[in-house]
Amino acid sequence: MSNKIPSTSHSNKVSGASHSNNVSSTSFSNKTAPKGNLPGTARPFTKLVSVFIDNSSILFEGQYTVGRIVHASAYDRRRRSVYLNELKIDYGRLLSRVLRGREMSNNPTIVGIQPPKMDSLWNYVQSLGYKVTYHTINKEKKGSLTFINSTLTIAGMNTIQEKDPGIMIIISSDDSYNPLAKEAIKRGWKVETWFWIKGDYDLTANEKSRHFYNYLSSQYKYFTYACTEGDYHPRNKFVLEIDYSDTPEEFNDKNIMELHFMSELFGWWNRDKIGNIVYLYFDSKKCLEKAKQQILIKYPHKKDTIQLWDVSN
Repeated sequence: MSNKIPSTSHSNKVSGASHSNNVSSTSFSNKTAPKGNLPGTARPFTKLVSVFIDNSSILFEGQYTVGRIVHASAYDRRRRSVYLNELKIDYGRLLSRVLRGREMSNNPTIVGIQPPKMDSLWNYVQSLGYKVTYHTINKEKKGSLTFINSTLTIAGMNTIQEKDPGIMIIISSDDSYNPLAKEAIKRGWKVETWFWIKGDYDLTANEKSRHFYNYLSSQYKYFTYACTEGDYHPRNKFVLEIDYSDTPEEFNDKNIMELHFMSELFGWWNRDKIGNIVYLYFDSKKCLEKAKQQILIKYPHKKDTIQLWDVSN
């Protein structure tokens, strides 16, 4: 029986890129390993990175984790936790953060919910000479979570068998891919997992030395933000109100996110498109002042046209 699973690749392939953009179908390879060796174990370690993202629940779990960190006011009685319903993820920034300048060996694979077309992910991956391979699966369909797990696992096993050992990065809402990680380690790979919620697994001494756990919550400022419109303002926040009537092009969402990134602050803002006003929210007066200084540094030529003032809500 064939294990093939249909996939779709983003079409913006970079011509002339130095890396191969060819991704095999998600069926296990039939290549025969040398006698006495498991596939992959006799190959040299390359330090190249292969990325696999289970995007079925990253945003959902992030709403709760980040919501607790930034003291969101919405409360879920069932989970007994606050959450930030307005949370958004920039997947391009997420991928850039986990790569940390390292070179990929093949197209990154995403299973589950497809990131928005306006996300920076597509252009970022294209700039690296690759395209995104994604498997869009309806999370609401019965049995979909099992199918998502199987799809990503098969894609990971294909890479293990067909590529020289390197670094496998698995990004998920929780640490549910430990069996795949164990198999990769057995075949000479190192594994990095990034998640909101850590599972409880027994690892051997060898596995511990080659399996590196990372929490998305430690990096949330760099790839998540909250953006709203309308009259809603979160409670107990320090607010920086910016009137950008004379400079609307300077304060699009991308530039606002960049301002927070440069200030190492979480981005949370509300936009009044009619009045050309944006409200930035902060947990402390110190953070507000830090953001204000960054704005004046970035736009010194606009100092007299951008009106900045604090507002108490």
